[in-house]
Amino acid sequence: MTDHAAPGGADEDADDPEDDGLVLFDTLTGQAPRGAAATAPPPPVARPSAPCPWCGARVPEGVDTCPACLSPLGASGTAVPGSPPPAAWRLVFRGTGGHLEVPPGAELRLGRDADWAPEAAGLLAGETSVSARHALVAHGEDGAASVTEVPQGATNGVRVNDRVLSPGRSEPLRDGDTVWLGPWVALRVCGPGRAGGPGASG
Repeated sequence: MTDHAAPGGADEDADDPEDDGLVLFDTLTGQAPRGAAATAPPPPVARPSAPCPWCGARVPEGVDTCPACLSPLGASGTAVPGSPPPAAWRLVFRGTGGHLEVPPGAELRLGRDADWAPEAAGLLAGETSVSARHALVAHGEDGAASVTEVPQGATNGVRVNDRVLSPGRSEPLRDGDTVWLGPWVALRVCGPGRAGGPGASG
């Protein structure tokens, strides 16, 4: 009696010229046969980010405008060659990315009173440590900027970095300074054309 190899047995695999080691998938289920090694999909690649050359906020790769200060950027997150730097001083709220601008010759009021500080009140509405009328930021025609706590004094005061301001006395601002309105609200100061960008001085 002649022995025959069972279908699908080892002899059949050994003699199969079409066996090239590929894993075939079930056409009905889309699954690899039981016992076959499945290849896991590659893990997602994290999108790199770089600091904005104007305000320092993190900008995802491929974004052409900084989401914090709205400065034009190249695809790699660098300043666009030949693009004009921001003309205004910018105050960027830490933690939220919100910002306020102070154009040349203008004064910006900081506080929760919508009538007195219409530009800032919406961003400061929920900040109970900030006074209704807290401080003013001025941008002179010469390009210099300064901050002044309101003459009557704010409940929780104003600091520039670690310097406590006296009510009614202005304090010059420099690119990179941090203005504190009370103990919790911090604004990064970004100077026009120098706000952390190319050629900025330390």
